[in-house]
Order: sequence, then structure tokens, then C-alpha cells
Amino acid sequence: MDLLETGRRPPPVARPEPPHRLRGLVRWAVALVTAALFFSSLGWVIDDQVQARDQADRAQVALSSTRRTAGHVAQQLAKLRHDLEVLATQVGSDTTAYDQDAAELKAAQSELASTQVDVTHQTSMISALHTCLGGVEQALNALAVGNQASAISELSSVATSCSAASGG
Repeated sequence: MDLLETGRRPPPVARPEPPHRLRGLVRWAVALVTAALFFSSLGWVIDDQVQARDQADRAQVALSSTRRTAGHVAQQLAKLRHDLEVLATQVGSDTTAYDQDAAELKAAQSELASTQVDVTHQTSMISALHTCLGGVEQALNALAVGNQASAISELSSVATSCSAASGG
């Protein structure tokens, strides 16, 4: 009959007790393995702590460097802000000066245009006066030789120029 068919378990087999000396060696081996595990775990924890301390030291150095750099950048930023304020003031002053100069230039251009009109008018009057004087001179020469008809004709031909030269 098979064990599965009967549903019974075989009776426990009694193990023989190891000799006293063997039990002591097993205990000693267990203690040695336990101590080895303890010290290796302790070594691992110590190494981990040393690495963590080194990493914290490096982080502290990096933080200190970053703070110095941030302080330097903050100083440069403050100087740049000041320079920007000065530049903005100068731009405002220059804009005002430019606007004044532009207004003065516009006034000067207007004055120049008016002066050009006056010069053109005076040039026209001088030309008319020159024509008038030429005709009067011819008329006087004609009178000097006794040619009254030629004198009247000369004066008639320059009458318009003489009228323009006199402003009338």
C-alpha cells in the first residue's frame, strides 16, 4: 500500500543528536557568520556616511561659490540698473534737445524760405531798376543831342520797368 492511498504520514524519524563538540562548532560558526555580517554591514554604513559627508562638503562648497557668484551678479545688476537710469535720463535730455533743435531748424527753414522770397523779389526789382536806368540813360543821351522824340520813345519803352522798380 502506498502512503497516498492510506492518507497517513510516516512516523517521524528521530534524528540523532549531534555530538557536543559539533554543536559547539555550529554555534561558533553561526556566531562568526553573524559577526562577519554585522561588521560588513557596519563597514557599509560607515562608507555610506563618509560618502554622504563628502557629498555634503562638495555641496557646501558649491553653495558657497554660488552665493559669491550671485552676490557678484547682484552687484553688476545694480550697476547696470544705475547705468540704465543714467542712460534713460540722457536719452530724455537728448530727446528734449533734439525736439528743440528740430523746432529751431523748422523756424530757420521758414525764415530761409521767407528770405529766399525776399531775395527773389529784390533781384526782380534790381533787374527792373537796371532796365529802367538803362532806358533813362538812353533818353538823356537822346535829349543831349536834341532828339526829343527818341528820348520820349526810350522813356515809354522802360516805363513798366521803372514802375516795377519804384514798387508801384
